[in-house]
Amino acid sequence: MTMSKKRFSTDRQVATLSPRPGQKQTEYYHSQESGLILRVGVRKKAWVVNYVLGDLRRKYTLPSGYPDMSLADAVKKCRDIKSDAAKGIDHLGNKQKRRTAATVTNVMDQYFKETPMATKSYSESKRITQKDIIPMLGDMKAVDLTRQDVKDLHGKIIERGSAVMANRTVELLRRAYNCAHEEELIDHNPYPSLKKIKVKESARDRVLKDFEIKKLWGAMEAESPNMRNILRLLLLLGQRSMETMSMRVEDIDQERKEWIVPASQTKTGKANILPIPQLAWEIIKPGLKNEKWIFPSAYNTTRKGSKGDGCTKSTKDSRRRLRKATGIKGWTGHDLRRTCRTIMSREGVLPHVAEQVLGHVQGGVEGIYDQHAYLKEKGAALSRVERRIKRIIGLIDEDQRKIVMLRRAG
Repeated sequence: MTMSKKRFSTDRQVATLSPRPGQKQTEYYHSQESGLILRVGVRKKAWVVNYVLGDLRRKYTLPSGYPDMSLADAVKKCRDIKSDAAKGIDHLGNKQKRRTAATVTNVMDQYFKETPMATKSYSESKRITQKDIIPMLGDMKAVDLTRQDVKDLHGKIIERGSAVMANRTVELLRRAYNCAHEEELIDHNPYPSLKKIKVKESARDRVLKDFEIKKLWGAMEAESPNMRNILRLLLLLGQRSMETMSMRVEDIDQERKEWIVPASQTKTGKANILPIPQLAWEIIKPGLKNEKWIFPSAYNTTRKGSKGDGCTKSTKDSRRRLRKATGIKGWTGHDLRRTCRTIMSREGVLPHVAEQVLGHVQGGVEGIYDQHAYLKEKGAALSRVERRIKRIIGLIDEDQRKIVMLRRAG
């Protein structure tokens, strides 16, 4: 090919083209297909299409160059782009828009910015996002999300034995996409067209039997004071594990012997006031001498890389040791809370009072208009739980129980 002839028309010519002397790259033009250019550099060859959009001249570089895209395919693509331009479709403008298009990370950031939620729900949603969504999908353009992408995310979490968390993660992503579409961060939402991805969750109904409560209560003596006391309080007061572990000195009204579970720590975002029965008070009282936390943990402030702020964060290792020591398998911290709720039913506590103790939100009109704190009723309910547990673990014998029953009857 001569110096003046900067054109090509065959695959053989395309394969042998190189930059002109003294140039880092040279543009060669197809001799028959107007607008198709081969930009030849030292290391690669790129296909470029010249097209006209209205009064504008555009130069669009195809995603694949030679030899990944053959000459015949480049000719076809060139014709498609020029045909689209005649219809007002701007491939270069779309490419530039795509370069700045929102990613999945942007979608999640927008969701947390625009969605009000309780502190605990916010923290948990953030944790799920950072643990699974961002590492796997974060850099992806949001509008490119496919069902297979969501299935892969879901499956990855399933593989580590967390079916419930897999469903929660997919649901969080769905809510974030709905928010992004409503806020016009993305111009279309791929989620409604994605067939639902979910595995059936087995509803947990584990309630400890009396002999299991007695055995575990005794085995807890071998645990550290924090672990022993937290697990026992889960049985006695029926609150959530994180609420109990993050109990602060300032949350305890020592004069009235009440625990004000702050709204920032509850799942519902509403404070819950609990009268503290005597056995639970004996557990909590030593921690009132501390500066901030009833159950402080040096581990969460001194270990390298810790994000803790000084309170106990988990009972997982303690529960594992207790399961091994007692042979009582398949129970969790939440099962202790459920056991407390079941004891209330056994002791004749009215359902709506038991739900108030647990801090559950009432539904319907009743939830809107019934603002009664139920302090007296909750105190009586927790006292009944305490008496039952005392009988189970042997702190109240049968004779004492009969005396109590006679006094109540009189």
